[in-house]
Amino acid sequence: MTSRVAARVAAQYDAIAHDYAAAFPTLAPFDRGVLASFARSVTAAGGRTVLDVGCGPGTAARELAAAGLSPVGLDRSAAMVRLASLERAVIGDLGALPVRDGAVDAVCAWYSLVHTPTAELPAVLTEFRRVLRDDGWLLLAFQTAAPTLEVREAWGHEVSLDFLRHDVDEVQEVLMDCGYVLHRDALRSADKRAGESAAQAFVVARSRDHLELRPGRGC
Repeated sequence: MTSRVAARVAAQYDAIAHDYAAAFPTLAPFDRGVLASFARSVTAAGGRTVLDVGCGPGTAARELAAAGLSPVGLDRSAAMVRLASLERAVIGDLGALPVRDGAVDAVCAWYSLVHTPTAELPAVLTEFRRVLRDDGWLLLAFQTAAPTLEVREAWGHEVSLDFLRHDVDEVQEVLMDCGYVLHRDALRSADKRAGESAAQAFVVARSRDHLELRPGRGC
C-alpha cells in the first residue's frame, strides 16, 4: 500500500472511528479465547510487551492487557489511536513501524491486514519480524474464504474501503518464506447474526532469526 493510499484509508477511518468503536465494543467469545491463548504463550516464554499493529479503538489490546501483557497500540488513524485510550499508543504505518529492531516480545495484527494486498504481505510481515525479538510471537487475525468486500458507505459516511479475504495457506507460505515458524492456527465460521460475511482465520507463528529464509517471496 503506497503512502498516499494509506493516508486515504486512514482519513476514512478517522471519519468513522466513533461509529466503528460503538458498533464493535466487544469481541466474540471464541476470539477472546484466541487472544487469551496467545497471551499465555507469550508470557510462558518470558515475554510481556506486545505491539498491537492496526489497533483501531483498542479492543484487542485491552483483551491482551487483561491477560497479563503490556500492549503498545499503533494505528495510522489518529482518531482510532485517541479512542484506544491505551497507556502507550502511537500513530504509524504497518510497513514502517516506529520501533527499534527486536524491541517487542510479540506482535498482534488483529484484522489489520484487511487492506494489504497479498503481494505486499512479504514486506509487511518482514517488518513485523524486524521488531520482534528472536523467537518472538506473532498473531494474525483476518477474514478468509470469501470474495473481497467492497464497502462504499458506512454509518452515513461515503467511503471506499475494500476488505481483502486472504487465503490461509498462502499467508502461511509467506510467513515461512519470511523466516517464521508456524505454531498453530484456527478457523471459525462467519457469525451471520453479527453481520459477518466471511470465515475468520487466526494464525500464530514465531520469529526465528537464526533460520535460513526460504527463497521465492522477496522477504
